[in-house]
Amino acid sequence: MQLVRSRDVPALTGLTANQLREWTVRRRLIQPDEPAQKRGSEAKFSWQTLLVLRLAVVLRTRFYVELQAHRELLASARKLLDGASFPGLWGGTLAIYGLTRCELLTARTPPASAEEDTILLRLNRHLEALSQGFGLPAPVAQLHLFPAVGLNGYGEGASAERPRAERARS
Repeated sequence: MQLVRSRDVPALTGLTANQLREWTVRRRLIQPDEPAQKRGSEAKFSWQTLLVLRLAVVLRTRFYVELQAHRELLASARKLLDGASFPGLWGGTLAIYGLTRCELLTARTPPASAEEDTILLRLNRHLEALSQGFGLPAPVAQLHLFPAVGLNGYGEGASAERPRAERARS
């Protein structure tokens, strides 16, 4: 897993360097994946932690959520992302129920509770910003495993020999 140094985090999250230090060191809202070892060294962050930082920015600026009171919620959101694939999250949503618990939703998974008040944080915009920050060419929704060459017939890209069933008819 490739980690991002703390000096690169503000450009990827929208936080200032002072806010990042406040959130990760002083208030310990979101822990870096590798804390700074000594004075003058840098903490390092995975893409999952960067995504949680971006979502925390949205909670703070758009929904006016006091993050200090919901430190456990941020930690559980980070745990949900462990083992998740970056392309697998496209089209996903983080559902936060009553500011006490959260779950990752995909197009195939409905919310666990339609009765509770819920904040829905769509992930595409954040994944796209991280993709651009990491220099990825475009959002990858599906990896191509096999080329689709020769599926339209036996002309281009396929063998010039006609299929056996077609030869038998002639």
